[in-house]
Amino acid sequence: MNRLLPVALAALLLVGCASSGVPEGWNEQVDETGRGLAERNFIDACIEANDDLSESRAMSLCECILAEVQGSATYADFEQLSKNVKDNSDAVTESGLRDMFPWFTDAVDACAT
Repeated sequence: MNRLLPVALAALLLVGCASSGVPEGWNEQVDETGRGLAERNFIDACIEANDDLSESRAMSLCECILAEVQGSATYADFEQLSKNVKDNSDAVTESGLRDMFPWFTDAVDACAT
């Protein structure tokens, strides 16, 4: 399994834990940085899950994954992926994700380079 895929999945699990409200879209609860709560939660969780990388490399990687996901899937698609990972965390496989959520695995692969 691609090393980044488990890390990205860990970020999805962490996104569910971090929240000061439940956003219903990427651009809800925008702060002074121009990012919505869901975007901030994803970036923060992704950076935390990539603690073996330098902070700047983790930030770059996480921003890339977020941009790729936003460019290829709806927020509802992202919520479905997040729910699937949380509900089935013990049974999630790379092949299963590639079958059900190819836009996500493609985003991780694109940013791994």
